[in-house]
Amino acid sequence: MTEVQNFMLTVCFGCTMGFLIGTFCIMISDGISYLKKKRRKKKEQKEQEKAE
Repeated sequence: MTEVQNFMLTVCFGCTMGFLIGTFCIMISDGISYLKKKRRKKKEQKEQEKAE
């Protein structure tokens, strides 16, 4: 394998792994924000029921 081929392989592998890791991190952060919104909405709904 030549130097250019080795470099291209390294770059492509790095880009692919970076994309997968980034996507996984975004999925985790979106899941956490979804759970926070859900919990906040449920808490507000309980407070409204107590006020009535």
